[in-house]
Amino acid sequence: MEISAETQEKLDKILKLPKGARIGILVGIGVLLCTGYYFGSYQGDAQELARLQAEEANLQRKLSEVRLIAGNIVEFEAEIAALEIKLKKALRQLPNEKQLEVLLTDISNLGKTAGVEIRSFQRQQEIFHDFYAEVPIAIQIDGQYHDIGKFFELLSQLKRIVNMGSLKIGVESESVEATRLKVTGTATTFRFVGAGSGA
Repeated sequence: MEISAETQEKLDKILKLPKGARIGILVGIGVLLCTGYYFGSYQGDAQELARLQAEEANLQRKLSEVRLIAGNIVEFEAEIAALEIKLKKALRQLPNEKQLEVLLTDISNLGKTAGVEIRSFQRQQEIFHDFYAEVPIAIQIDGQYHDIGKFFELLSQLKRIVNMGSLKIGVESESVEATRLKVTGTATTFRFVGAGSGA
């Protein structure tokens, strides 16, 4: 590589400078080169390296989670099977529309068995939830104290869920032989409507 006369002249001037000045110029050139390398190449590479290291750490974490799940897959499958059995049992306690009418007939028959008279039995507006609906039933029964207790006991033994609430008890009639009570309240049962059907 040939050096031009002008460049050679400048180099000669630098070589004639005192040793301290030459070292200062070399240090300055070194600083300029390092600064140029840092901002021109290293900084971008360092940021890319940091990004790749963060991505690698994230992938390693996901890999560990997948390995943990894969190691416990048998336990997860057993847990899913157990939950499905529990769901089937729970759904047996939630009648569908057809079974609900049978349940209402069963409640009416329980009243006869217990010796109470069902004066009123009116289905109210249903309240919908995710996969089931509450079915409130306004009920009014008359009977003697022990017969009413027997009715509620028989009601609690049904396989289907029936909750009694908001009861008002008063005297219907009173005589020397017996006192008849009048009970009004709400019996709430539930029916299966399917996930997210809302109707």
